[in-house]
Amino acid sequence: MRLRETLSPPEPISRRELAILGLFAIIALTQGWSGAAITHALPFAQDAFGWSDARVFDVLATVRAVSLLALALSWYGDHRGRRRPLLIAFILLPLGNLATALVVNPAAFIGLQSLARIGTIALGSLAIVVLAEEIKPEIRSYSIGIYAMFGSLGTGLGLLLRPIAATGTDSWRLIFALSALPLLAAPFLAMRLRESRAYVQRTTRPGIGAVARAPHGRRFWPMAGLAFSLSAFTAPAANLALVRLESDLGWSAATASLLLALTSAPGVAIGVLAGGRLSDIVGRKPTEAVSIFVGVAGGIAFYFLEAGWLMGLGIFVSTVGAFAFGPAFGSHRSELFPTEIRSTATAWIVNASIFGGLVGFAAGRFVVDAWGVPTTIASLGGVLIVASSLIRLLPETKGLHLTPDAEESEPPTGAMPA
Repeated sequence: MRLRETLSPPEPISRRELAILGLFAIIALTQGWSGAAITHALPFAQDAFGWSDARVFDVLATVRAVSLLALALSWYGDHRGRRRPLLIAFILLPLGNLATALVVNPAAFIGLQSLARIGTIALGSLAIVVLAEEIKPEIRSYSIGIYAMFGSLGTGLGLLLRPIAATGTDSWRLIFALSALPLLAAPFLAMRLRESRAYVQRTTRPGIGAVARAPHGRRFWPMAGLAFSLSAFTAPAANLALVRLESDLGWSAATASLLLALTSAPGVAIGVLAGGRLSDIVGRKPTEAVSIFVGVAGGIAFYFLEAGWLMGLGIFVSTVGAFAFGPAFGSHRSELFPTEIRSTATAWIVNASIFGGLVGFAAGRFVVDAWGVPTTIASLGGVLIVASSLIRLLPETKGLHLTPDAEESEPPTGAMPA
């Protein structure tokens, strides 16, 4: 397939789909900005509370462990509709950050950020499900990529505001306070957001564990294993980038934030646009496989290099891989399961990802002092490369319709009709 065809403009988007993307751009910005606040504030909070590097691993692992409770909101989304739990998650995230700005002890910091993380996880998983159900298959991954790009813009905004935290001892609290501003958009979203067209209220629903059993288990377990391995690498790699630059290499907060912003921004754009189109044209599986290799290579390079421009190149490459993988994986996991368990299945896969992050932090917690951060990250990246073979066990789902009123089409080979 020619590169020109792959990068050609996507199918025309309808006015309804454009309106949906507009609403979800607000949600993505909130998820990116507010959800990344703990990462942006972490080096300052580490100094304020006197945490060691090992203690930082403990804090991040605890926050992620509590966020497993986000499954309840997605399960509710399969039983009573996507709209209400999506709005709850949207409010929970910035509200938790606003309260974090006022904490006076480490226990409160961890508790409130755990609450905010529940909002982050539920918001991301429910938003992808609704987008997959509302956008036609010809541009589904591309649209999810646009969502990811707006999320990255939110993260970038947080990075640009981050130097404010270096102006005083308690100025790190402003990172959390400012990231609560999206609360002002909650009334608008409540007024404009509608229920997903694919959702149908049924008198009976599969149990919360139905996705792990036959016939869905043969799709669930490979996806869960892939999500687990991915997060075991990316969670420590992403959250410790600023710690490495500032604590290990002595960079200032402004310089470290500027490096991440300038090198990740073009990587995001290339990743979501090219990755989304590749997924819609070539398929979910090949896009996922290539993206993993690219992302791991760039991430490992960042941690082993010390020259500024080489580290920046590593960030760029890893960002391309991560944001090319996201649209393909988001579409794939939504298309593999029928409507009545789609939200719950997505939440379980996200929980597998959270658990993978916990294991990654736990493994790092016990070896980082002996191995150092670079070798620890490289080892986790090697595990992900091996786990990428799980993609071969999954069917290709490119082109599958998900809404009941969509034009009927022949499901792709090996795909499960929705």
